[in-house]
Amino acid sequence: MLSSIVILVFFFLWTSPDTCSVISGMVLWLVAVFITCACWLGNGIFDTSILAFPCLLLLAVILSGKLIFTSIFVYLISALCFFAYSHSQGLLTGAILVDEVPLSARVISYLITLTFFSVGVFYVFKDIRIRFKRLLKKNNALEISNFKLRELSRYDQLTLLPNENACKTYLEQILQQQKPSSHILAFITVNISNLASIKINYSHTLCDKTLIMLAQALSLYASESAVIYRFQQNEFVILKHSADHRGISKFAEKIHQACSQTFHVEDFDIVLQPNIGIAIAPFDGRSMEELRHNSLLAVHAKFDGNKADFNFFDQAMADKERHKLQLTKALRNAIINNELVLHFQPQIDLETGQIIGAEALIRWMSPQYGFVPPTVFIPLAEQAGVITDITQWVIEHSVKACQQWHQLGFNKLCVAVNLSAEDFKRGNLVTYTMSILHQANLPAHFLELELTESMLMDDINNIQKQINELRAFGISFSIDDFGTGYSNLGYLTKFNVSTIKIDRSFVANICQSSNELQIVKAIIEMSKSLSITNVAEGIEDSETALMLSKLGCEVGQGYLWSQPLTQQDLIVLLSAKHKELSY
Repeated sequence: MLSSIVILVFFFLWTSPDTCSVISGMVLWLVAVFITCACWLGNGIFDTSILAFPCLLLLAVILSGKLIFTSIFVYLISALCFFAYSHSQGLLTGAILVDEVPLSARVISYLITLTFFSVGVFYVFKDIRIRFKRLLKKNNALEISNFKLRELSRYDQLTLLPNENACKTYLEQILQQQKPSSHILAFITVNISNLASIKINYSHTLCDKTLIMLAQALSLYASESAVIYRFQQNEFVILKHSADHRGISKFAEKIHQACSQTFHVEDFDIVLQPNIGIAIAPFDGRSMEELRHNSLLAVHAKFDGNKADFNFFDQAMADKERHKLQLTKALRNAIINNELVLHFQPQIDLETGQIIGAEALIRWMSPQYGFVPPTVFIPLAEQAGVITDITQWVIEHSVKACQQWHQLGFNKLCVAVNLSAEDFKRGNLVTYTMSILHQANLPAHFLELELTESMLMDDINNIQKQINELRAFGISFSIDDFGTGYSNLGYLTKFNVSTIKIDRSFVANICQSSNELQIVKAIIEMSKSLSITNVAEGIEDSETALMLSKLGCEVGQGYLWSQPLTQQDLIVLLSAKHKELSY
């Protein structure tokens, strides 16, 4: 027993992950021999130590393989037979025999017990092992599947470039490890501004192919110091390490050239319009959210009119953005606080000199910011989602103003109201417009709604449906600033346009520039051939008005006759004109 204990301690000290299976087999055999010796020194087959045999077989099934289990099983059977033989030959003289039970019967019962116990234990644990292996296999397959999903979630499925998740992970690691050094990290956002128009004019498939070609072109600039990602549909991001701002600038110029090249897709030549904004870490932000936000501010700064190929973020952009947010907040309360005012600019029949209508122009007099031009607050209203509320307010007050003109005897005047693309998206333009006309008891043909060419490119089917419904009630439509947009002549008939307004940029120089003269002449002739009324905007002198009249222009609008007037001032002008004509 002392020797067994010494050997077990030795095995315990020797055990390791590599020797575990060998040691378990040796320990099992050591225990088997130890039990056999204990039985031999005791009552042999009648010794209580023999009851440890089934437990030993159970341990052999659990701790070892088939070879150890089988060999120990054979050994134990052999030991039982040996003990039986020893009893019968009188070799175990010290053993106390039980006369009531024959020796052979006792041996056979032990053999049967061990055999059935061993078979049962073996198959039970065999089933357990099979099930455990299946679970391990499924677990491994699940881990592989999860790994693949994690990898897929880190890449854009169209361009195969790393996506926003991958960028965030990498950037967080870089920012945490970044220490003061001579190198800088640039967060470069590349925004393709004309991607939506490519989808509309061509197709989604062609747009996707263009994006794939763009990703391949950008990938040529990927290196250890530049990693390229695709975030949203039209947004790519590049993380660029460089020694200084000059290196970043040169790199941004190359990226702009790569994006601006002509892409030959199927049978078309596609030219993209990239806007690039750059934020420098950690000076312009210490997280991806801050760097992305500031680089987008730089993108929008370029988009707002900067002619540079790219822009670095500066604090002035953030201040401007903060001012826009404050202005937007104030704009939301402008209607409630009665800060909006309507002005009307008369429209003149060039042949008779009579005022035949007026265009409604909205003005915002903010108590906090003073006079805010429409060119400033209208885009803000569209971004903030309040433009439809403003449009509804303008239509309501314009219709009431027109109804008041009619009550005063000027019952042939029409009023024109500008619409936004957002006004068609809610789908209730027809409902509230007709409700306002009904409440004011004003015939629908005295209201004209003005569209822009760029607006008509957005969700054409929905816009056309609502225009047709309004046209059926008698409301007329005009295209404002004609010639400055995409000039799709099909829009004139497709949207049942009754009037086109020639943009002031063409009208202003017709007496000095033959090119503008020919453009205006062509627009007038085209409108007449289609039986569409033409209106010239921005007329500021009598010479221009006379030239337009000779060209066949029907209606004029501009400072030659009047600047935009309040309702009361317009009524005064109408009265004065009426007296003038009556004389």
